[in-house]
Amino acid sequence: MRFWTAYAFIALGLATKAYSSADAHGAAHGSITDLVAPAINVAILFGVLIYATKDKLKAYFDSNAAEVKNTLERADIKSKEAAIMLENQQRKIANLDSEIKGIHSQADTDVLVFEKNLSKETEDKISKMKIDANSKVAADKKMMVDELNQELLEQVVKKAKSTIKNNKDYQSKVSGKMLQGL
Repeated sequence: MRFWTAYAFIALGLATKAYSSADAHGAAHGSITDLVAPAINVAILFGVLIYATKDKLKAYFDSNAAEVKNTLERADIKSKEAAIMLENQQRKIANLDSEIKGIHSQADTDVLVFEKNLSKETEDKISKMKIDANSKVAADKKMMVDELNQELLEQVVKKAKSTIKNNKDYQSKVSGKMLQGL
């Protein structure tokens, strides 16, 4: 009720101001009571308009209230989700230093393990290469010794042939021994 009363006084005040400014321009003098009839007409007009449109206005305001309620509920849910996400992120940030230290210690451990494995692999490869090299040297040495023995044998045979060819006495002994072997 106060709401409508305040609007009525404001409307009367504005009308009085407009009427008094008309006085300054030479209009006829009137009183505030001259505005009572138009004010009643305006009040009746607004009353009829409000009565005629109250169902539509009520439905409009109810739908707006429902939309606002849904919006507020969604905003509340989103606010709670954001708060949970913020707490999670704050926990992660709080644990960030410990996680960084953990990552550094894990990296140091991984480096030590890698160095040990690399050192062991290198030692294994070196020992295998030594064994392979020794085997290869031994095989090469045996091959060279065999070649030298072969060459020495060939030279001994060649020298023996030349000695036998040059000496007639040896030729007859060799011929005799060859015939005996048959």
